[in-house]
Amino acid sequence: MKKRFLPLLALFSLFLLLPACSDEDTEPESTATPVEIQMVERGTISAETRVSGQVTPGTQENVFVAQSLRCEEVYVELGDAVTAGQVLCKLDASSAWSNYDMAVMSYQMAIDAYNSQSNSMGAEVEELQAAFDEALAQYELGEVTQAALDAIGALLETAMASMGSSLSQLEISIKSAEASVAQMETAMMNIDRNGYVTAPMSGNVTSLNMAANAFVSPSAPLAVIESANDKKIYTSVSEALIPKLAVGDTVNVTVSSLGKTFPATISAMDKASNYQTRLFGVTIQVPQAETGNLFSGMFADVTFYTDTQENVILVPTESIQTGTDGQYVYTVDDQNITHMVPVQTGLVGDGITEITYGLAGGERLVTVGQFYLTDGAEVRIVSAEV
Repeated sequence: MKKRFLPLLALFSLFLLLPACSDEDTEPESTATPVEIQMVERGTISAETRVSGQVTPGTQENVFVAQSLRCEEVYVELGDAVTAGQVLCKLDASSAWSNYDMAVMSYQMAIDAYNSQSNSMGAEVEELQAAFDEALAQYELGEVTQAALDAIGALLETAMASMGSSLSQLEISIKSAEASVAQMETAMMNIDRNGYVTAPMSGNVTSLNMAANAFVSPSAPLAVIESANDKKIYTSVSEALIPKLAVGDTVNVTVSSLGKTFPATISAMDKASNYQTRLFGVTIQVPQAETGNLFSGMFADVTFYTDTQENVILVPTESIQTGTDGQYVYTVDDQNITHMVPVQTGLVGDGITEITYGLAGGERLVTVGQFYLTDGAEVRIVSAEV
């Protein structure tokens, strides 16, 4: 037992010595702070303003009928794609068309009555006028007395007054009949002789207010049709921003619900502010290639770019720090020593900032790890863009 114990004791002692030997052979780790850097370069930057907007249809048609009629059949459903001229529904419009035809007939009869009276009474007036002219000539020759001339003149005046009064009454009848026809035409608008109501444009049915065997209401559209490939985004901006924008400017649109971002252009701007909000409306035309998944009512963020500056010093915004003496960045020299450089900033873009003082370009700028640095510290570059 004693001989077996001694080798085990020696092996245990050897294990105790191994860590000490290992510590002596390991080199001390560097105390330099690891950082990432990139070269300071020049570029173009614009001031960015982001506002919320809403997707709207570029073209939309509301299909109305101006009277309450029974709907016999409905041929489309909500969300259907339709083409211009496609039948949407059939209404029981036979009696309505009969009333329209009667109104047209009454209008034509009023016109005929006017023409008839005008011709007959006009002929009578012309005869009396000729008789008066002849009597006047004879009176001047002394062949007709003043009393006879006055009698013929009185008949002429009476005939003219009667003609004027009668024709005025007939004109009123014509206007009344014409108004009835116009009213009936409005009532029958969008309904053909067979009672069919058709789509005025191609697009998608986004609203449907009709059902078979139910009466349609003139106060609500039977259907609303929106263009499928024409979408716009409407938003509002302040009076400080509107002078910096122009039709045709490029903007950036982000639809968070779809996870999509795409460029678009300003198609229209309001010339006056909204009375309540005091903001100016701006309409953005969505490229046709991006309209496929957009639906009216979706929210979208619109980024406007203004005050563009070219060939200026640009750095990542996150590389800039703020202290009691102002803003500053860290640069790294060839010996990997940091230098705290005071800077002044200009425009701020999407993740980048313009430097108007402090950097000239070409410096090695610390972009990651700068919050752990002090002026004159040694760093270890772990990633760089040079």
